[in-house]
Amino acid sequence: MPPRTAAKRSDANSDDGRQTTHSGDAVRGSRSDFVRPKTAQQAVAEALRHDITTGKLAPGSWIVQDTLAEQFGMSRIPVREALKTLEAEEYVTYVPHSGYRVAKLSIDDLTEVFTLRALLEEALIRDAMPSVTDEIVEQMRRQNADMDAATAAGDLIAVGVANRAFHFLTFQESRMARTKRIVTQLWNTADAYRPLYAPLLDMAKVNSEHVLMIDAMADRDVERMVALNHEHRAHALDPLRETFAADGADSQT
Repeated sequence: MPPRTAAKRSDANSDDGRQTTHSGDAVRGSRSDFVRPKTAQQAVAEALRHDITTGKLAPGSWIVQDTLAEQFGMSRIPVREALKTLEAEEYVTYVPHSGYRVAKLSIDDLTEVFTLRALLEEALIRDAMPSVTDEIVEQMRRQNADMDAATAAGDLIAVGVANRAFHFLTFQESRMARTKRIVTQLWNTADAYRPLYAPLLDMAKVNSEHVLMIDAMADRDVERMVALNHEHRAHALDPLRETFAADGADSQT
């Protein structure tokens, strides 16, 4: 007869380390009712991303760490780490001896961002197209429908989220992970400006261009998809230029 300790161990755990019930059945898989809590750093970073992409924190706004720590009811350490994360994502920049501020760009900077996106997204789309599935095409249709619903509801935040998801689906299957990371950073860099120019967008035109892009993806027509993507992006620059001209912000400050 085995020692009591050995019997107890075999009752609690299987040989491969999985927890078992007293009847010997392994408890397999993750618990659906368990949600890993955000760390303080993650929670602060998420809140600041939201403030930046919704226009609450405008481009160039200074971020005071002591004020944030007081607002969130925590020490400066998670706030500082969150800002470092956002700096790596290019939502904010660090100015020596001054602190962090929301990334501020000139129209020339933003034009460069869009030019780089044009080059890199074309490469990603070309790489992804052979692996595009019908499910991806359907996801694009759903995201476009979500954009329509958000537009009708006047929810510009939801419009931006669905729009970004739509475009990222066009190159989701690309194997070029490094290029994807760079493109993500380029989108992040310009995100703070979307609340400024979004009201000037012709959403009916945006939707019709998206439909044409969906058709190109459904046909696996890479040349048509690339051409449509370039045209679509170029149309977004016009409202940006109008915004800068109206604000007299043609030069970086």
